[in-house]
Amino acid sequence: MLDVQGLTLRFGRRAIFNDVSFRLGAGQRVALAGRNGQGKSTLFRVIMGEAAGEAGEVNLGKGRTVGYLAQDVAPPKEETSVVAEVLSGIPELAQLETRIERLLAELGERPEDEKVLNAYGRAQARFEELGGYSAEAKARTILHGLGFSQERMNGALNKLSGGWLMRVQLSRLLLMQPDLLLLDEPTNHLDIETREWLLEFLQTFPGTILLTSHDRFFLDALVTKVFELESGRLEVYVGNYSKYEIQREERLRTLRMAHAQQLRYFKQQERFIEKNRANATTASNVQSRIKQLDKIEKIELPPEPPKMKLRFPEPERAGHVALRLEGLTKRYGDLTVFEGLNLEVENGEKLVVTGVNGAGKSTLLRLIAGVDAPTAGEIKRGHNVTVQYFSQYEDDIADTSHTLLQVMQASMPLNSTVNPRSVLGCFLFSGDDVEKQVGMLSGGERARLKIARMLLRPANLLVLDEPTNHLDLHSQDLLFRAVHAFKGTCVFVSHDREFIRRLATSVLSLEDGHPRHFPCDYEQYRWRLAQEARERSGEAAAPKPKAEPQPKAEPKPKAKPGKPSRKSKEQRRWEKKAEELQTKIEAAEARVSELEGLMAEPGFFEDQERSVPLIYEHKELQQAIEADYESLEFALQSLEGCEA
Repeated sequence: MLDVQGLTLRFGRRAIFNDVSFRLGAGQRVALAGRNGQGKSTLFRVIMGEAAGEAGEVNLGKGRTVGYLAQDVAPPKEETSVVAEVLSGIPELAQLETRIERLLAELGERPEDEKVLNAYGRAQARFEELGGYSAEAKARTILHGLGFSQERMNGALNKLSGGWLMRVQLSRLLLMQPDLLLLDEPTNHLDIETREWLLEFLQTFPGTILLTSHDRFFLDALVTKVFELESGRLEVYVGNYSKYEIQREERLRTLRMAHAQQLRYFKQQERFIEKNRANATTASNVQSRIKQLDKIEKIELPPEPPKMKLRFPEPERAGHVALRLEGLTKRYGDLTVFEGLNLEVENGEKLVVTGVNGAGKSTLLRLIAGVDAPTAGEIKRGHNVTVQYFSQYEDDIADTSHTLLQVMQASMPLNSTVNPRSVLGCFLFSGDDVEKQVGMLSGGERARLKIARMLLRPANLLVLDEPTNHLDLHSQDLLFRAVHAFKGTCVFVSHDREFIRRLATSVLSLEDGHPRHFPCDYEQYRWRLAQEARERSGEAAAPKPKAEPQPKAEPKPKAKPGKPSRKSKEQRRWEKKAEELQTKIEAAEARVSELEGLMAEPGFFEDQERSVPLIYEHKELQQAIEADYESLEFALQSLEGCEA
């Protein structure tokens, strides 16, 4: 299908590709992984012939077609409808349609002309072969799957935003059905429902797929191989994205051991050389060893992202209830977004708001943040609650002449000890990037800057609208850890299912203007929806997903007579929280010990079917234990405050 051999490309002294070679076979689904700035988008452009390498070859099988979705879609130059643009993915159809109309006109004038009749028959047959009569129906089906209403399908292309233009170009490629599909961040700007539709479509796509994405769940469900592009070199890993991460860690561990062993060998030889260089009897031996060292290829370790731990500033202690919505209603003219929403959000809760595009998720977050006012109802914040709001659609950085570093420094509290350069580095701004003016940043870069700035300001209620857009997986993980360890409350919207799965402790679903609250994690919420659907259709119940192990409920201590104070309630709540966390940590640590015993067995890493899931479980448990210890520390501090 595709054969890339010896591809080399340099920008100045930096090697983008250094003798990169790989092959893609028919029907393969491959992820192109690597940190931002490693050349993934450039590789797509080289394959498409839009950029040239200094050396190497890119060969596509004879007669094979390629479809390419770039991250940035150019605005349309001509006014055309959305459907017409999608249909242009099969240009031969339009040519055949024009030819058929011309031949029909000629047949009207010369019905006995066999030459015209035969040409008409061939054109008609080819038109049917390409699915000409069903092409528009297929185009509309694809557009509907990607979130387009019939009105928007018939609307003008030049009225759409960049995110919707990207969906149009994706629809065009899916209708085109090329032999090789190159997708550069296709999940950007797609909500969860649309991502799931696209995932199902690509799983049945007959051609070959090479893609980049920052959606770990999407990659895990689609790809069977990963190409990692790092420091100009390409490494191949078999399996989905999660297996790639585990195999990469094992490969790096082995590489580090070999690197350390090689360094020790070099030092031994250098000591011998220095000791015997002046000795005439060993001079020939010294020269021999020098030549031998020169021939050895030195093991180079790939650069690793800085090991940083992001933390939101310690917020002031808030009351038990962080937020209360009473009869909340929002209308725009005759359109009711939602009505009569009642909800109580407790301190420390991580609430995800879900729903299809247009359901009112961003509208609700704007109301909670105080950016907009409700049509009816009331939003009450708890005692001492302060808010930080992030939205990819809002921009409050007024002075675009300021540099990134100046913006960060202006946002820092007077007594802060945080290094703003380090925080910027976690969000892909390093070196001279911090001196860029805000006005020179792309939309994605501005979004990353706003998230970085939030880490400098203390607040106990975070309102986050699509915080993971435009973040690579490393930055997403840093953000997740920071929000997970955050002691306050978080209300958020995200289209990244893995981010939601790991973070959410409760779900608010906006469905056709009728909000529903689910006091459970995201997987439990999805199971309950599936269960409801099965009950409506009369199907058997699905197995319930495993919940976190819960400790046995202890009898509640009796309140002292005459003292039913709020303090005693708070004390009991923090005692229960601390006990739950201690039980959870003990169970996790016991499992970690068990796994480490298995990993110490001879030949453990050779059996990948057995070792890969266990290594992945070990990694996740360690991360969970670290986060739970931080939560336990906060619970114990809060308990001490109640007892004081």
